[in-house]
Amino acid sequence: MSEAKKILVVEDDEVARELMRRALERRGYHAITAEDGIRGYELAVQMLPDLIITDINMPGADGVHLVRRVRDTEAIADVPIVVTTGYGTGNAAFSLSQGATAYEPKPLDPQSFLSTVERLLSEP
Repeated sequence: MSEAKKILVVEDDEVARELMRRALERRGYHAITAEDGIRGYELAVQMLPDLIITDINMPGADGVHLVRRVRDTEAIADVPIVVTTGYGTGNAAFSLSQGATAYEPKPLDPQSFLSTVERLLSEP
């Protein structure tokens, strides 16, 4: 049996973070969470996740900062990153231009969210 894919969820809103974690774990993924981009980056370097999901708007180091740092770190530079935001497509477009792989609008649609996760994890 193969090991569960590791997904890092970086989200400052505790309720949203837990909802994503539970949804991912119900699908058989190993989800680890962080409350901001600084801790998210530390965990990404330590755990070498298969996928990162990050909110864009967070205090301290936001999601765009996290995307840039991940892309500049050789060991994790190729990890797919899904950005989430409730502040419209302008933030999403900017995040994608900075290296994010995909975007999911908030409030998250569970079906679309999990479909995006599964698609990115199945790509070679």
